[in-house]
Amino acid sequence: MDVKEFIRNISAFDHVSEDELDRVAKLARVREVKAGTVVDPQGDPATRFYILIKGRMAITLDMDFGVSKKSYIVTTVGPGQMFAWSGLVGNPNYTAGGKTLVDCTVLEFKVQELEQEFGNDPQLGYSMMKAVAKTVASRLRHMQLQLVQQHAVRESAE
Repeated sequence: MDVKEFIRNISAFDHVSEDELDRVAKLARVREVKAGTVVDPQGDPATRFYILIKGRMAITLDMDFGVSKKSYIVTTVGPGQMFAWSGLVGNPNYTAGGKTLVDCTVLEFKVQELEQEFGNDPQLGYSMMKAVAKTVASRLRHMQLQLVQQHAVRESAE
């Protein structure tokens, strides 16, 4: 698999230079993950960052209500989408989890290696964080739409 070519075709990386793509691709590891695997358990140290190559993942949020614990699927992730970006934005632990719905292939990055590369080249860090910010904004927008839909359904039932 040509990792650089895969990353180049992700819209969030449209603004990343060829040299930056080379350096990011060199840090990536292709990993196969079986269906039903939790890749980044919520609450675990956020030491990895991923981009889905193939398959489908559920992003889950575990809630502890004191008397019961529940896991909610907040969104799904498809090929070319990022997940487990908590460590890149300063969270020491994953704030949600990613569970494979089918066998998946992912690009895995060590957050520490990415941060070291960003320190050596702040322009690369800016480019990568801009790509992550696009993902965060898209996820936030998706969740806002879900909340509005749920609210509209409740209002129409009243």
